[in-house]
Amino acid sequence: MSPAQTVDREFVVDLLKELVATSSVNPTVGRGPGELALSNLISERLSVLHGLEVHRQPVADARSNVIAILRGSGGGRTLMLNGHMDTVGVDGMIIDPFKPSIQKGLLRGRGACDMKGALAAMIAAIKSVIESGTKLRGDLIFSAVVDEEYKSLGIKKLVQEYKADAAIVGEPTDMRVATAHKGFVWIEVEVQGKAAHGSVPEKGIDAIAHAAKIMSAIEKLQGELGGRVHPLLGTPKIHASTIHGGTDWSIIPEKCVLRLERRTLPGETPKSALTEIEDILRTIKRENPDFNAIARSPYDMPPLETAESERIVQLAQQALTKMREAESAVVGVPYWTDGALLSTLASIPTCLFGPGDIGVAHSAEEYVSLEDVITSARVYGEIVQKYCL
Repeated sequence: MSPAQTVDREFVVDLLKELVATSSVNPTVGRGPGELALSNLISERLSVLHGLEVHRQPVADARSNVIAILRGSGGGRTLMLNGHMDTVGVDGMIIDPFKPSIQKGLLRGRGACDMKGALAAMIAAIKSVIESGTKLRGDLIFSAVVDEEYKSLGIKKLVQEYKADAAIVGEPTDMRVATAHKGFVWIEVEVQGKAAHGSVPEKGIDAIAHAAKIMSAIEKLQGELGGRVHPLLGTPKIHASTIHGGTDWSIIPEKCVLRLERRTLPGETPKSALTEIEDILRTIKRENPDFNAIARSPYDMPPLETAESERIVQLAQQALTKMREAESAVVGVPYWTDGALLSTLASIPTCLFGPGDIGVAHSAEEYVSLEDVITSARVYGEIVQKYCL
């Protein structure tokens, strides 16, 4: 029997319940305990599967990636199944975040969609590959990483030691194969003014007023960006994230800091995004001699774009079509993923596929369809069987 035919439904559901019940809230973005308890649980569940090598890869403090390798007989392609263990925080949730409940085929709880459903499906797929007796020539690598929700420390560490010929990242794609997503560039603009008493504003330089000129130009820039269109991702985006300025009611603000996020298309670079803002600042300066501002980029991440002709993409589409008995075109997704770093840092052809709707990820009552989780396990198993020949 093929791996897709031997997926253990009860195992999948029970494992997903365990994963959701184990808090892995990212300590930076959600003030949570981190991934230690979940990495311990995943290591334990993997260690009982016959023939798997299970490793812990230290990343930071008590946070470590979990790596499992099913060795092939040799001469075949190596496939990596990848997912992240951390979740966002639980503020505002209207359900118990760590008490998984099932209603009408949906399992609810923090991380169910993003992305413990895919983690459970991937582990179940590995179990089915082993129990079906499928003989692989290439290696199968499973990697559960930390910190995707913040600065991707886990995937950055992973690619220093582990390589593959292709990878699938199990982000929630609503059961479609995704080959592209945007990158992002964070840009901070510091506007310097001159403090003065509020009764004599003409003796000062209003940094907030000058920041407003920048925001007006940003709005115009967004209109110009609308002329650039990617077939799967649409247009680039830019928005203001935060603004801080001024000190008191009766003081002309001498400083204002704008933080902007620029979502980039494949082919755009952090430098080109920063240059757009610097050009805006130069234009405003020409028209306003007392304007003084500088822009810098403290952080950025690249976009993902994988050719549809890549074997992993074709096999993923074929497997999905087989399991769902309906053809599915590749798509782009609006959010960022670790797949971009697998692609850019390690030159691994990468696509995304997993259960869940990004619209309910991070939400007040996050959930995932159990049928989609089980189907995903079957799809992963089918891909492994065909790719690792």
